[in-house]
Amino acid sequence: MNDYGFELLSESPIPIEENLEEDLFRRENLMDDIFASINESEMGKRRFREIAAIAGLVFQGYPGKSIPTRHLQASSGIIYGVFESYDPDNLLLEQARNEVVQLQMEKNRLYQVIERINKHEIHLINTKKISPFAFPIMVDRLSRNNISSENLTDRILRLQVELLD
Repeated sequence: MNDYGFELLSESPIPIEENLEEDLFRRENLMDDIFASINESEMGKRRFREIAAIAGLVFQGYPGKSIPTRHLQASSGIIYGVFESYDPDNLLLEQARNEVVQLQMEKNRLYQVIERINKHEIHLINTKKISPFAFPIMVDRLSRNNISSENLTDRILRLQVELLD
């Protein structure tokens, strides 16, 4: 996912047409879906780290002698996991979730985008080759994937050739 769009990868075919017919872009349960994805993500944990530090749950060190960030991450991650498992309704976890939704995911803008999508007709087009709109997403994926013995520049050039053919 990047500013241009997102890519879905799956071992089995994804029934996009069926999901579009079932109103894929609806506002109902959107926050529940977001919270479900935040629970497993690093965003919620990072936000919680800041909240845990403010709440005094993690020791940040003495004046002039701070604790390394990785130790703070580990400590707050343990507390996050305990709260998530044994006290999922904890106010600090709820605060972290709300801050992620409001500040990082911009809930109001997300609702506006969904409303704008729902006002338009969606055209699903299966392409035979990579489209110019998909190119930036493919480059992002290639830059993160280091399995190939081919260097990134060569892979991008190969994609460009495929695009122009």
